Amino acid sequence: MNAERGTVIAGGADSRRGWWVVAATFVGLALSYAPFTVFVFGTLVQPLQAEFGWSRAEMSFALTVTNLTIVFGSPALGLLVDRFGPRRVVLPSVFLMGLALVAMTRMSANIWSLYLGFFAITVLGLGTLPHSYSRLLIGWFDRRLGLALGIALAGFGVGAALVPQLATGMTTAFGWRSAYLLFAALVLALSLPLAYCLLKERSNGEADTPSGPGPGLSGREAAGTSDYWLLLVSFFLVGIAITAILSHLVPMLIDRGMGQTAAARCMSALAVGLIFGRMLAGYLMDHLFAPFVTAGFITVGLAGGICLLALGAVGTWAFVAAVLVGLATGSEISEIAYMVGRYFGQRSFGLIYGLMFGAFQLGSSIAAPMMGYYHDINGDYTGALWALAVVALVGALLVILMAPYPGMRNRSSSAA
Repeated sequence: MNAERGTVIAGGADSRRGWWVVAATFVGLALSYAPFTVFVFGTLVQPLQAEFGWSRAEMSFALTVTNLTIVFGSPALGLLVDRFGPRRVVLPSVFLMGLALVAMTRMSANIWSLYLGFFAITVLGLGTLPHSYSRLLIGWFDRRLGLALGIALAGFGVGAALVPQLATGMTTAFGWRSAYLLFAALVLALSLPLAYCLLKERSNGEADTPSGPGPGLSGREAAGTSDYWLLLVSFFLVGIAITAILSHLVPMLIDRGMGQTAAARCMSALAVGLIFGRMLAGYLMDHLFAPFVTAGFITVGLAGGICLLALGAVGTWAFVAAVLVGLATGSEISEIAYMVGRYFGQRSFGLIYGLMFGAFQLGSSIAAPMMGYYHDINGDYTGALWALAVVALVGALLVILMAPYPGMRNRSSSAA
């Protein structure tokens, strides 16, 4: 089924200059808040446990803090992006997040210092969420929007692959505090200058000032459609399944007898799957109906990978499971941006994307501590993994029920 089932409403004709925005977005997402919280978490569980004596359930709550911050901050960020433009949101956020990473070196034995640190990285780094970058790309691309999103958002996967390895190496050689200093240096010396030089917003004349709201639905109008709610609930369920695996994959595999380094490599394999999943999903959505692409990645990648882990995968099969989950994880963020653009348009893209991403993160906030508590009570993850596979399949079914892309036009009513 061709992508032209409805009117394309994303942006103007593709522009060569837009590919520089893709490059800056790639680096910006590689060094966004997520690699320094969600993806690095598993590799720091044992070093922090050894130094401070915290339980896994206690530490997992740090991810809940991160995810709840995104739940509430995501729609607010969307409004800011719609109101002021992405560039004015991204630049101060990148700078402040770099300072928050430096502050992580001051953590103490009080578990609240961990929670406060994860909160600071997330709230100050809200501008590094995909909202801002995706809104830029929606303005620069049309025919190759899916490919542009896939390549740019693959930077998220590169960060997810490299940051755990950097954390493991730095922690082994110099201690976990040195890892956070390295993270801060990467953000302030690499991500920030590139964002300043290359992130430009497209206007009617391709100047640096935004052209104002594009066509599409207001937030209130979008919420009146069934497609909106099908997407929202699906992303909520998939957020539960994905984050439960991301946050506990490394300690789960260590429990099964794999070494710290091998388990960290599985996390990196997941991130490699994320990279390819993001680019492949982007390419496929330019040629096929996006909800079908999404359902395929959720079913084969996410549910399939979780089932392998539930069956006790270690060694090679653990790597296979990690790659499968990574493919689905990578595709999901691209799919949110693509489908929000196609179904609801540019007009309130930031707000609607923020609400969708917030639903995803709400599911994520539930997942990590529940997995931690299940392990602390039962001593393994098996039952929880089977339940997660069912949750993922329900999420895939909801997406399949979506209608063809609607024809979009400018509406006269005010944005919600």
